[in-house]
Amino acid sequence: MSIEYQSETDKWVKCISTSGTIRAVAIRATDTANFIAERHGLSEIGMIAFAEALIASLILSSYCKSGEKVNLNIQGSGWCHQAIIDANADAEVRGYILERPQDEIRLARNVGPWGIGLLSVLRTKHEQTQPYIGTVPLLTGRLAKDLTFYWLQSEQVQSAVGIEVFMENGKIKLADGFLIQAMPGATDEDIATIESHLKKLHQYDPDASQRSSPVNLLSYLLEDQSFSLLEEKPITFKCPCTLDRVKRSLSLVGIDELNQMVDENKDFEVKCDFCSENYVLNPEILQSILSGLQ
Repeated sequence: MSIEYQSETDKWVKCISTSGTIRAVAIRATDTANFIAERHGLSEIGMIAFAEALIASLILSSYCKSGEKVNLNIQGSGWCHQAIIDANADAEVRGYILERPQDEIRLARNVGPWGIGLLSVLRTKHEQTQPYIGTVPLLTGRLAKDLTFYWLQSEQVQSAVGIEVFMENGKIKLADGFLIQAMPGATDEDIATIESHLKKLHQYDPDASQRSSPVNLLSYLLEDQSFSLLEEKPITFKCPCTLDRVKRSLSLVGIDELNQMVDENKDFEVKCDFCSENYVLNPEILQSILSGLQ
């Protein structure tokens, strides 16, 4: 069955300055991050890293056009080995993370939670046969800084990115983030303003009023700019996996391997990486898949 979850408070809010030279989006994804982390059974370290990657993917997808989607692939040497997140223009997201065993973590202080590695962004449209792929090195191991470098390097856009995750009593208390970008026609003063926003997210705590909603976060970050709200959209965790999809995927393993599975006369379990849903395929189901190939 398809797994879906939507929180009443998680959303993204987009705006543009009245001058038209700065655009921004603020994202709250606390409940969604907790929901996915619980399904995956993540440790506290894994929860922090996953929530950061989740916010990053939503930031990337927030300015996608209808029908576009983003796949964020992070590979690092820090707390976690890899995170893969899918997100689209409708604020639908799913993903998973591969945690590194504690005794294997060799995290240097100057390379952040993700360590040294690569950040890859794959953008696709329904009508495109060839996706756009942008890859940059993880220079700091901190996704906000490395995403800022990604936009400058891959898309030549001056940007300010902030991502923060706060934990309390083994759960994510707050997961939010923002993106502020210079638009064509932006002045040096506008760009200097954007650069100053990079420091602001660390100047208040998770209980501050500025954190109460994405709109308040935008107001705080753009305090010296008047702006108009463009869009408010709820964040939805959505994984389209179903038993039928699993059966179609299994049909690709080949007749010989399916014959072997049928001969073993036992149930086989398949787990979706993105939502951790388990699907049990009994011998009768396996035989029906095999019969469809013969």
